[in-house]
Amino acid sequence: MENYAFVKDRLYCPGPTPVPHASAVAALQTSVYHRTDLFREKFLYARKMLHPYFKSPEAPLILSCSGTGAMEAALVNLTNAGDKVLCLNGGKFGERWGKLARAYGCDTIIYEFPWGESPDLQKISALLSAHPDVKAVFFQANETSTGVAYPVREIASVIAANSKALIIVDAISALVAHALPMDEISIDCLLTGSQKGFGIPPGLAFIALSNRGWDSLSSRPRFYFDLRKEREGQVKGETAWTPATTLIESLIPSLELLGEQGVDGCDAHHKRLSLACQAAAKAMGLSLFSKSHHSQALTAIELPAGMDGSKLLKYCRTRFGTVFAGGQDHLKGKIVRLAHLGVVDELDLIGGIAALEMGLHKLGHSFPLGAGVAAAMTALNAAG
Repeated sequence: MENYAFVKDRLYCPGPTPVPHASAVAALQTSVYHRTDLFREKFLYARKMLHPYFKSPEAPLILSCSGTGAMEAALVNLTNAGDKVLCLNGGKFGERWGKLARAYGCDTIIYEFPWGESPDLQKISALLSAHPDVKAVFFQANETSTGVAYPVREIASVIAANSKALIIVDAISALVAHALPMDEISIDCLLTGSQKGFGIPPGLAFIALSNRGWDSLSSRPRFYFDLRKEREGQVKGETAWTPATTLIESLIPSLELLGEQGVDGCDAHHKRLSLACQAAAKAMGLSLFSKSHHSQALTAIELPAGMDGSKLLKYCRTRFGTVFAGGQDHLKGKIVRLAHLGVVDELDLIGGIAALEMGLHKLGHSFPLGAGVAAAMTALNAAG
């Protein structure tokens, strides 16, 4: 294998995302006992700083688990076995809601639509009219596998106009990149993970409920994911179970860094990066996989016909240290997903586009080398 000098690892996958230096250093604090006043203060501070991203009646709960754990917590706490639920499935992660609902005995209706597209609002309305007893609707804010950001506000409005169903949203790869105020949108449960927009390693999940959500807790038996129990303790800075202390330590500097921009500032920053990335893809003669509602967290790009996407990803990783994400299931080898999510800046994006350009050129895609970078820089300069 050829040795390339001083290659640095660079993450352009939609999680885990780059960890800020201050957060990486904070995670070295290993002598932390979670049943002390000092840690309780830090825990409450972290919840307070998370709160603006949710705009929920109460600060979100912090769980020691993956984002999928928070999805399971939402389903277990807000449905009973036999409840009828509607799951919107337009990608790999929408599929997960359906699997969870069936695993826990829900009467599950799946609205499946093509990958790369957004759900049809009229279809949602028709399904809810046909099934007036739907207890909850589950969907993604951002389908990470396709690069589509669903119109959450419009979907929530349709659900509210046609049913009394709880509105439960997976914002694992959306939050920070997209502003999702629960109070304005009438979301009943919003959840996310630590390794996406919040820029720390995997292992924490954050979940918030509306007042209606808290009033709708299920009667299911539950143990680890008991949100009522967590709520009672976390208001005092106590978790029901041993928390991931080093991740809490890491989370605080990341939240402080994000807080310098604010929720709306983070949304605007991610929008600017996403538009620049879209311009770069088009300048390289490539099409976006998302047909509309393009994500601000990542850009899914269709690869040239006949190109082996696995070889492209391997070349970029080996030659430049850049870690892009490929397609999943039937999209494997057919798309590349370039994330611009979390604590990343304009030069981070430019570097990723440059690596992708050189990889595409190396594997035979014909276009003026540098066209993507130039288009991205032009878009960024125009945005101010």
